[in-house]
Parts: sequence; structure tokens; C-alpha cells
Amino acid sequence: MGEADQRDGASCPFDAGGLGREATLLRATLENMSQGVAMYDANYRLVTWNQLFREYLDMPDEFFDNAHTFQDYIRYLGARGEFGDNIDIETVLAKRVAQLDHSHRFERTRPDGTVLEVRRDPVPGGGFIAIYTDITDRKLAEMKLREDEEQLRAIDAAAPVGLIIVDRASHTLLHVNGGVERLLGRSASTFTGRRVEDVLTNPDKGRELWDILSGPDSDRREFILHRPDGTPVWTMVAHGDLDFRGAPAIIATFVDITSRVQIEQELREAKEAAESASQVKSAFLANMSHELRTPLNAIIGYSEILSEDAADAGDTAMVADLDKIQAAGKHLLGLINDILDLSKIEAGRMDVYLEQVFLNRTVDEVRTIVGPLMEKNANRFVIDCPIDLGSLRTDVTKLKQSLINLLSNAAKFTKGGQVSLTVSRREEAGGIGAVRFEVRDTGIGMTEEQIGRLFQAFTQADSSTTRNFGGTGLGLTITKHFVAMLGGTIVVTSVPGEGSSFVIELPAETDASPEPVLPMIDGLVPADAGAITVLVVDDDPAVHEVLAATLGKEGYVVRHARDGSDALDIMRHDPPDIVTLDVMMPKIDGWSVLGIMKSEPELAHIPVIMLTIVDDRNLGYALGASEYMTKPVDRQRLLGLIHKFTPGDSAGQVLVVDDDPDVRAMVRAAIEDGGLHAVEAGNGREALIWLGAHPTPSLVLLDLMMPVMDGFGFLSEVRANPAYADMPIVVLTAKELTESERSYLAQNTLLILNKSAQPIGTLGAALAAIAGRSKAGPGKAAAGKAASETGG
Repeated sequence: MGEADQRDGASCPFDAGGLGREATLLRATLENMSQGVAMYDANYRLVTWNQLFREYLDMPDEFFDNAHTFQDYIRYLGARGEFGDNIDIETVLAKRVAQLDHSHRFERTRPDGTVLEVRRDPVPGGGFIAIYTDITDRKLAEMKLREDEEQLRAIDAAAPVGLIIVDRASHTLLHVNGGVERLLGRSASTFTGRRVEDVLTNPDKGRELWDILSGPDSDRREFILHRPDGTPVWTMVAHGDLDFRGAPAIIATFVDITSRVQIEQELREAKEAAESASQVKSAFLANMSHELRTPLNAIIGYSEILSEDAADAGDTAMVADLDKIQAAGKHLLGLINDILDLSKIEAGRMDVYLEQVFLNRTVDEVRTIVGPLMEKNANRFVIDCPIDLGSLRTDVTKLKQSLINLLSNAAKFTKGGQVSLTVSRREEAGGIGAVRFEVRDTGIGMTEEQIGRLFQAFTQADSSTTRNFGGTGLGLTITKHFVAMLGGTIVVTSVPGEGSSFVIELPAETDASPEPVLPMIDGLVPADAGAITVLVVDDDPAVHEVLAATLGKEGYVVRHARDGSDALDIMRHDPPDIVTLDVMMPKIDGWSVLGIMKSEPELAHIPVIMLTIVDDRNLGYALGASEYMTKPVDRQRLLGLIHKFTPGDSAGQVLVVDDDPDVRAMVRAAIEDGGLHAVEAGNGREALIWLGAHPTPSLVLLDLMMPVMDGFGFLSEVRANPAYADMPIVVLTAKELTESERSYLAQNTLLILNKSAQPIGTLGAALAAIAGRSKAGPGKAAAGKAASETGG
């Protein structure tokens, strides 16, 4: 055959034989195949081939004639180095020729990286057919798959998340990864092939784990695993369905949340520690309040006594000096109160009491308080508050305190200038807007940096401010807290050397002043002459119903108030003969109502029966004091209390129980000024010894915080003795009282009843005892007189 025919693969015996159409079809078939194909005769000479065969083998053209055999081609490949260096080519040749008598296959990689799969099959009569298939893509895919599998195995082994696969039917563990091994400190071989219920040491835990895995996929559950040494490992378990090798399975992950659980535990412990620290802080502040107020008691008290003496002697210079001492003491007392207010705010114990506040009236009250501060630095005080501004619903005490703080600051940092207070209303859709309070001054002003530190507790603009102007830096901190509690905002702007402006905006419910509305008084009917009226103050309708039915049968006229605010309005409008007062009520609680009553002369005489829950107290068992005063002592009120609880003649004795000699001396002076005799005791134990050896005094003035036996211990001892059940006791203390302590000292009431433990019928007996004394004279005048005489 010719050279051209050999190069294009067209020459073969079939062509030479002139087979015609069949040869053409065979040739077309070979050329359209996707593999390289060649046929060798019995002498292993190349008979026919297609073009892919030539391309795959890359043989020189001379190998495509009848002069060369298969053996020649193998030797050629060996000489080209395809079988490696130092290889005996004849050995390789013998091996290859020996394979030709049976079907075999192998892979061959070409120099360009192409991978061919070679298949050789013998044909009848001798010779063989060789088929070359390009499997490069398949090999690459297999290699990629192996790499992916290796990566997945590495990930599975190194993953921080534990993973298991469980056969759903048999509960058998089919796969356990390295994460589970690390979680449990055990080899995967101890798990694989075992039932889930059996792999954990505790069978109950094993069943619990299977219950989790067989539950809904959406469930994420915490589960505790245990290592061989018993160490617990908290995990979060999530699971889902999986078709694993043709069978239903469950795949589950275990995330180690031990650190999170430990952190949560630490946070809980830190929270408890913080709460404990807060309680310690509250106790510390209460004690410090006592320690700070006690010397102030002497400073303010003695300055008042000396000032009165100096005034009587006509020594005006001494009066002026003593007034300065008194003013300094009161200023220090104000600072102490600021610190206590801040501690209450931080502890979340500062309550908000909302009421309708008339703006003009409030501004007038603020003007009266800050007026002297303005005059001190020769400042002009300008107020712009339109007469028709109306009201807003807020806490009047906190609003006034905020305005006073801002205005006193403005007065302090302005000399010979002007301080203004402007009040305006900003309307919004629906008629509900905000009320704006702007305090502007022409004082020293502040920089941006100073403004940034302005509302930090115990911080002023800078150290020079403290040196030049004094103060603790608490006023604005408290103001900001108050404004936030009232739902408002406070904004400050300032220019150094020109002045500052503080703007408070508080939400308002209406833009018009509401008409005063008298409280609803159920059953308000004119009382017959001599009839005893009882005002029932309670937020529980059931209490009103029971008391109305019980007391109505006894002939009492019963009136009703749902809260402390309504009760005070009723009492001021038409004072009753007796009041039953609940402790826990909205707006104003019972103790606050009681305190307000005792501070108003028109209401102080009204006997009060507290209806509250006091555990393990029998009816009539008195646990508190007849009255309560805080230090520094208001001498005028003290004298009033002494006269209230002691006879009018000079035979009455007043027992003063206090560990501070200065306080005892000052109180003794006040008692003797009232024409009475004072006896002193340094603590509760000394007071009890004195009581055991002397007649019952007309009055006991009792401090709470004392060594040996404090005031609470003294009260318990005294009230346990029937001989002293009616002895009036007035508490004098500088201690910041807790709610339980306030309850304990509530004996300025006539009686404490237990709602839950005492028959309601006993209230009638208590009222009868009070009313019996009230009936000593006609009408309410006699009732008031009797109440005053019995310590009501």
C-alpha cells in the first residue's frame, strides 16, 4: 500500500481484496467510533486501524506498514523510556506477548497526561483487537471524588461537632465521628454497631437519648453526656432524617455547650452576688445614713436651741452665726438625702406616683424655694409661664426636684446675671403633646467635653468647678434619672463664657386643666347625730362588701375609698370617726397615707386600724411604735408629740433611749422646755432594766440603732409584756428603713389586723372599743379628743 494510504489509515487487506461496499462500511464504522481501534494478524502485524488509534499511540509512520510488528512497537516504547529506566525490555516484551492469548486490560498514561484504558481481545485464527479509550475525565473525577472523600473524612474526624448516624429500624449506630469521640473520651469502635439505648452507661440516659432522636425534627434539646471519669458534658442535640445506603436513618449532631452553661452559671452567680452586694450596699447606706444624721441631729438641734437663747438675750450677732451653722447642717442633710435618692434609683426602688399637676401652681412653689438662691449671687430670676398653660399628668415631687436642681445649679454658676425658667406646651395630633421646661442662665457655660461628663454621678464639669463652686455632682444625675422615669428627655446646650440651657420635655395627656373631681364615695349619706362613721380604705371589693355587712349591723355608717388618694380627699372633705386602712394599695400605700394623716393636724387625731397581713401575730399584739420621726429631730414636732402622749401636769416622765449622749442631752432639753421630766438610757437593755424598777413612763423616745440591744429588740421585749401594751413609744431614728421595718414600726395605729388569719367579726369589737371612747362626748370633737388621748 502507498505512503499516503498508510498515513491516513485507509490501507488494509480488506481494501486490497476489493470487498467494496462492506469495506467502506467497516471503514466508516471504525472512524466514527469514540475509541481508538486497531487489529493485528496472527503474526502481530497491524492490519487495520482508525485515526483515533494513531492519535492516541503517537507512533511514527513507519510502524503502520507490514514490515513492523507489535513486538517492534513495544521495543520502540521501551527505547523511549515509557517503562522506566534500567528496565529489561525483553522481559517486558515477553510479558506483553504472553498476555495476547487472552483478554486483558490496563491503563496507560501518555506523556501529555492523557490516561488511556487499553483492552486487548484475541480473535479466532490468531491475532487480536486493541481498543484504546480516553478515560482522562473519569480518572480526574475519581481523583476529585477521592480527594473530596478524604476531605470529608478529615472534616468528620476533626469537626468540633459530634455527629452520629443511626439506623431508624434497629436503633443501631452506623457512624460515629471524631467529635463524639472527643466529647465522650471514648473510641468510635465502642459505639459503632450498638443500639443507641445501650451505648451510655446509664440505661435511663440511653432511653432518653433515643426519645430525643425519635422526636420531631424541629426539636433542639439539651442533653448531658458523661465521660468515663464522670465529667458531665452539656450538649445541644439536633437531628433529622437521612437515607443512608438505601435505608431510613437518623443523622444527629451534638454541639458542646458546656462553656455556655458554665458561663450562664457564672452569670447567675454574678447576678446573685450583685444582688447580695446591692443588699449590702443598701444596708451600708442605711447605716451610714444613721451615722451621718446622728451628728447632724446635734448640730442642727443645738444650733436651734442656742439661736433661741441668743434671740431671747438680744445677741443678734450670735443668732446670725448660729443660723449659718444651722443652714450648713441642713445643706449637709440635703447632700445625704441626694446620695440616698441615687442609691434608691440604682436599686430600682424609686417609685413614680402620677397625678394631675397644675403647672402655674408648681412653678410658684419652685419660685419660692429657689428665690433665696438667686438673691445670694445677685441674679435676676425671670419666669415665663402663661396663666392658661394648664396641667400635665406626672410625678409632681420628681418634677419639682428636677426643676429645683437645674435652677439651683444655674444660680450657683451665675453671678450678677440672669436665670430664666420658660414653660411652654408643644401640641401634637390628637391633642396630646408635651410640656417643655427650659432653664437658661448667663453663667460660666461649658465645653463639649464638660457636657459629656455632666450627667455622671459624683462628677462635675471639671476639678476646678468643684473647687470654686462646691457640690457633689449628684443633682444632675438624679435629675436625668427622674426625667427618664417620667418618660421625658433632657437636653443641654452651652457656650463657654456665655451660659447654658437645659431643656426638659415631659409627655402630657391633655392641654387643658381638668375640672377638679371629688372622689367617688360609696354610701355617702348624712350621718345621724352621734353616729360613728367608719371610712374603709381598700382596693379589694370583697373587703368593702364584708366590712359593710359586718359593721352595718353594729350601727356604724360605712364609707368607702378605693385607694389612698381618694381616702385623703374624703378625710379632708368630711373627716370620719375611724379609718380602716389597707397597706398594699395603688397610687399611695397605707403607710404613706398614715404618714400624711399624722402630718396634718386636722387628720392626726383620727384613729386608724391597719388591715394588713402580719404573719404569726395575734389580734391586738402590738409590734411597733406609737409614732415615728427621723433625725435630725424637728423640735416643734417633738414637743407636739410629747404633749400628745403625756399628761398635762408635770408628773409625767419621758424615757429617752439613745446611745448618743448628745442626742439624749438635746432631747432632754426639749422635754424640760415642755415642763416634763426626762430619764435617760443608753440602750434597749438599760431601758428595760429601768422599766422594771420604775413606774411606767408617760412616753418612750426610742432610737433604733444602738449597741447591746437595739430599738427593734426593745420593742419586741416591751410589747411581749402586757403591762406595757399601751405605753406610747415614739421612734427617733436616722436609719433608712426597709419596708419590713416600716411595717414593724407601724404602731402609731391603734391596731393591726391580719386579713387572712383573723375573723372579720373581731373588727367590730375593735371598733367598739374605739367608738366607746369616742362616745364620751358629742359628735366628732369628742371623738378627736379621745383619739388624741389614746395615741391615735
